[in-house]
Amino acid sequence: MSATKDAIARCNSRYCEQLQARPLTTKAVTLAFFALLNEQLASFFAGDIKQLRLQIPGSKRQLAVPHTVTSRVPLMGLFALLVNAPLTHYGYRIIQKLVPSPLTPRKRLLQILLSTGIITPVFCACFVSWVGLINNLAKIRDRFQNDKTACLLARVHHTLGFVSTIIASSLKASFVKVASTSVVTSPVFMVLAQKFVIPEGWAVFFAFCYFIVGTYNNTRVKLEQKRQQKKDQHTEPSEKKES
Repeated sequence: MSATKDAIARCNSRYCEQLQARPLTTKAVTLAFFALLNEQLASFFAGDIKQLRLQIPGSKRQLAVPHTVTSRVPLMGLFALLVNAPLTHYGYRIIQKLVPSPLTPRKRLLQILLSTGIITPVFCACFVSWVGLINNLAKIRDRFQNDKTACLLARVHHTLGFVSTIIASSLKASFVKVASTSVVTSPVFMVLAQKFVIPEGWAVFFAFCYFIVGTYNNTRVKLEQKRQQKKDQHTEPSEKKES
């Protein structure tokens, strides 16, 4: 038991050293790990389970192995790496500079308001938009490939217009639901961070907290997207019949 504790202590010490030496890189890798795990769990809870069929040697039978690994998994990791990590790293750093220590009750409240009123809505908007784009990648690709416009720039322009429509639809369908959960939990996390976490570790602490909340939100978004896709599938045949 003591050997395990010593190993954990050494890992924690090395991680803290990296957090101080390379804060953005360390946070980006940490957030990407949480995002990958988040996506796996959310896919499982939303029922987005695939079957990998393996041929059994010397037999005609196949072994079906359930899994939740899809193309969205690395894309969510990419979101954490390129969007979430820089946003929270620089966002909380700016808040800490605007409202520096020592923290009085008024300063604590101001930090909470800045985090909840700025960082949380921006992150939720980016998250919902990204998930909406990921869930519609096939439609975006088909839209671009099936566009008969000769000019490449025009095709790109049309596709970008379609992308903006998807983003707007995703925000309309899921932003309020996702943001409402985050707005309620963000002040609680901020109070805990102010009391127990060093300033440089805020982004990682919030990453862990939002890993829990994010798995819940991601599951809700996936379920909402699945319902919307089913609705679109039912709408398209009826439109063709009318035409």
